[in-house]
Amino acid sequence: MPTAGILKGIRILDCTRNIAGPVATMLAAELGADVIKVEPPTGDEMRQWPPFVDGESVYFVSCNRGKRSIAIDFKSAEGRALFHRLLATCDVMIENYRPGTLEKMGLGYENLKDKHPKLVWVSVTGYGRKGPRAKAPAYDSMIQAYTGIMGITGEANRGPVRCGGSPIDIATAYLAWGSIMTGLHTVEKTGKGVLLEVSLMESALGFMHAYFQGALVDLPLPVRMGSETMGIYPLGAFDTLNGEYCLVQVSNEHQWKRFCDLLGAGELTADARFTSNPLRVKNRDALRPLIRDYLLKRTAQDWEQAFAAAGVPVAHVRNMQEVAADEQVRARAMVKPARLPSGREIPTWGVPFKINEELNEMVLGIPGVDEHRADILAELGRMEAQSKG
Repeated sequence: MPTAGILKGIRILDCTRNIAGPVATMLAAELGADVIKVEPPTGDEMRQWPPFVDGESVYFVSCNRGKRSIAIDFKSAEGRALFHRLLATCDVMIENYRPGTLEKMGLGYENLKDKHPKLVWVSVTGYGRKGPRAKAPAYDSMIQAYTGIMGITGEANRGPVRCGGSPIDIATAYLAWGSIMTGLHTVEKTGKGVLLEVSLMESALGFMHAYFQGALVDLPLPVRMGSETMGIYPLGAFDTLNGEYCLVQVSNEHQWKRFCDLLGAGELTADARFTSNPLRVKNRDALRPLIRDYLLKRTAQDWEQAFAAAGVPVAHVRNMQEVAADEQVRARAMVKPARLPSGREIPTWGVPFKINEELNEMVLGIPGVDEHRADILAELGRMEAQSKG
């Protein structure tokens, strides 16, 4: 079966907004699922986040291709009735409302599970469905602060900074995607629906695995170390001849020897202060300027090429234009076309997994707010008529 058809016949009601939930359902759409994106009448709030291309937020574009949009006002009786009708035709419901919000309207999992016994319900929250912060507002940056990620990010003796991009949102999206697939498999095996939960907080704690473990056993932990880390050295960003940076990570003794050989720094391998990783970690302040002096002799691009050939993990720190044009990124089909509501085709990021090395070559569209209402309602009427016999 072609990759694009693996989830053909699966219908997902996507009641999520912002990033984590929408990316999870976008991946399902890439594999052929019919994803109905439910938006408030004003649209997903992310539609208002600059910058824009043809009037569409690049944030929204990056998370919502391949879906159909319908606007529903859950505060109205008509909107709630339409939600019930749509849910009756779906295999999966995914939502990221604050816990208790849907329940107040009689639309929560406990309200509906008996009426839809084979439904896969995926709940994406900030802090989890239970606990003292269950109903607190949560975004990627707030969770980075809450889980200690910001506390260890930044330069020594300076204030904390957030990680760039949206790593917690995307990690949670992948967990939500896995939950969709797990739920569908569960229904196939047992005939019974299931509630699956993922949260930004729990995803973020996974990023802190070693630091979290150290704290749990009361070990002293470093705070902010720039691009370095507590357990490996050398690991960090070093400037080079052309003013650009290389990220160096030497994770074992074989790599250390090869690294020093390519630098032309054989004396470092013989130095008693640096003969093992624990010693290099301990003596990093002495080792750092020595490595920097060697790396300043060539450009970041030259070093990357030389070290890659020797199997030493060194990478030129790229800007996003360089990433977009990168040969490896293109070779892995991580750039593909999508169609804006205006009809214009633009490149967007590809699917981060491959199945039997096949790719979905379809150009998927980005929905406008409520763009597919007429089609969805007509289709819903046909489905209801067929179910009545």
